[in-house]
Amino acid sequence: MEIEKASFPSPWSINTFITTLYDDRCKCLIARYEGAIVGYCFALDMKVMIHLLNLAVHPDYRKKGIAKRLMNEILSHARACNKSYVFLEVRKSNQQARCLYESMGFCHVSTWRQYYTDTREDADVMVKRLDGEMR
Repeated sequence: MEIEKASFPSPWSINTFITTLYDDRCKCLIARYEGAIVGYCFALDMKVMIHLLNLAVHPDYRKKGIAKRLMNEILSHARACNKSYVFLEVRKSNQQARCLYESMGFCHVSTWRQYYTDTREDADVMVKRLDGEMR
C-alpha cells in the first residue's frame, strides 16, 4: 500500500488489492530488492487480451528498469497464453509511464475523456498487438 499511495493520486483501496490478488483471472507480479517489495503489476486475463490494471514502482527504485521488467513479464505471459493484445489506460499527465509504454511498442488508440474520477483527467488507452509478432 505504501508504493500505491506514493504512486497514484487516487490509490487503490486495500479491498481492491485483496480482490485482485484472489481473482483467478489476474496475473499478479512483484519485484523485490534485498527482500523488500519495490514494485508490482496486476493484469487481467481476458478472452483475447490482457488488460494491465496497475503497475507501480517505489519512488526510491524508479528509473532502474524495474517497471520494464515487470511489463516484459506480462508480455511474455500474454504471448504464452496466445493473447492478441495487451492494453492499458494511462493518465495524460503521466509522461514517464507513457514513454515506457511507447518504448515497448504500445500505441495510443483512444482517449477516454474525464476517465479518472478524482481529477476528471483524461486517460489515454494504449495497445500493443501481439499476434503476428516475430517470436
